[in-house]
Amino acid sequence: MQIFPRLRQSNYLFFFGLCLLVAGLPVSLFLTSLSQFFIAGSFFLEGDLSTKIKRYISNRSALLLTGIWLLHVAGLLWTTDIQEGLKDIRIKLPLLILPLVMSGSAPLSTKQFRFILYLFVFSVFSGSLVSIAVLNGLIPTKAPIYDIREIFILGVSHIRFALFTCLAVIVVGWLMYTREQKTFGSKLLLSALMLWLSIFLFIIESITGISILIICGLLFLWYNVIRHQSKWLRFASAVLVIAIPLSLFFYLKNFVQTYSPAPPQELDFTKKTNRGNAYFFDTTNTQVENGYRVYAYVCEYEMREEWNKRSSIPFDSLDQRKQPVKSTLIRFLASKGETKDGDAVLRLSDEEVHSIERGIANVYYEHISSIKSRLLQILWEYHEYMRGGDPSGHSVTQRLEFWRAAAAIIADHPWTGVGTGDMPEAYGEEYQKMNTQLMQKYRLRAHNQYLAIAVAFGIPALIYFLFTLFYPIRKALRNQNILFISFWVIAFFSMFTEDTLETQAGATFVALFWSLFLFSSDAAEIEDVKNQF
Repeated sequence: MQIFPRLRQSNYLFFFGLCLLVAGLPVSLFLTSLSQFFIAGSFFLEGDLSTKIKRYISNRSALLLTGIWLLHVAGLLWTTDIQEGLKDIRIKLPLLILPLVMSGSAPLSTKQFRFILYLFVFSVFSGSLVSIAVLNGLIPTKAPIYDIREIFILGVSHIRFALFTCLAVIVVGWLMYTREQKTFGSKLLLSALMLWLSIFLFIIESITGISILIICGLLFLWYNVIRHQSKWLRFASAVLVIAIPLSLFFYLKNFVQTYSPAPPQELDFTKKTNRGNAYFFDTTNTQVENGYRVYAYVCEYEMREEWNKRSSIPFDSLDQRKQPVKSTLIRFLASKGETKDGDAVLRLSDEEVHSIERGIANVYYEHISSIKSRLLQILWEYHEYMRGGDPSGHSVTQRLEFWRAAAAIIADHPWTGVGTGDMPEAYGEEYQKMNTQLMQKYRLRAHNQYLAIAVAFGIPALIYFLFTLFYPIRKALRNQNILFISFWVIAFFSMFTEDTLETQAGATFVALFWSLFLFSSDAAEIEDVKNQF
């Protein structure tokens, strides 16, 4: 292509496309899509296609990753919903484009590679600031924020952003400990950035993100135990490897023992309010809040009278979450261990009244952005589910229903699965067979990538998928490729609780950093820093 002589001698278009991609991935789905077309175009415009194709064909990891996309194409052969199948193939196009282009192109220079990493971290940092601004009301939203997930207004889900944040923390740590000379001030700035991103995971209540970051930290400490030359550092790392898991275990054990709902209290059907009115008892409804029966000791007459004096939202209307105020108030009072009468409403603080108006139904859930609150919700969800409660709207117990459905579908189609486009229909039919309590809008897919692959293509495809994941690990360990190993841990563990590849952001995340850390980083760069860890 003689009209592009300079492009044939450079990778400027490819590098620029990567810059657009890493900048857009955490904050813009549009830029994420646009940049990949730009990257694909650079593959052809920069020329030397025969060399690029040879590089790609000789790269087994790239071929295996592309094979996952081809697997979805093959799944169209036995699907009945072609339109849904084509949509799925489009979402997973990054699994074709990025391994092909990035393994076929020459590795980035050290400066380019580091610039890409800094740009990604800056984009994640910017996205976190936007979310915090939304949380604190600095950026107005159309409706009040009731759930921490609602602060992510840029189109990327909180789950995916948590994964990006985990990787950004690892990347900042890697950049701090490479041979590149840095001033004390720059190291202090990177340390502060690393600390902020870690704190951000707690602010957004990302149990998955926090867990993955802890796992990465423990693996890094274990690496120090077996590799580092300093005996004192090895000893300190060994102590932490033992102490951190034990501390977490005893903390969670104590947490469960402290906050598990107590057995429902005995009911005194003769008891009356302090004003002499009779209580209502619904003995058929065994729902509890923090161990206290919700629909016991209820006097609506008194509650209505006192509530309407304290709130501008009437007792017989809806709260700000479009839930009946009456129900929210009854649950909130139950969570405090109070009877549900006029005196209990009078004892509510002004802050508690505002919480009930906002739709907060438990005294422990008053504050958005609280890990303790999130753990309490999970504990409550589990106990409600075990007593036969409806899991609808509860992220943890919903997954138990998703996994039950997925396991049943796999049992019915163990060899070929249901095909690329038939998963929604298969899940819908299985939920009917299960007679699940899940509301229609919550009858979703597995939220587990391994189950999702088996549902779509059968157990043989799952074996191929696992082989693809584990194939590059041996070489990465031998080369001490800390970035790829850390990314791999993030992706691998995320797939247990999320169908990571089923969204454009997730598929791009996996394909991009898999390719960047395996194919596009200069081998000399890895060799230069591997002895630093």
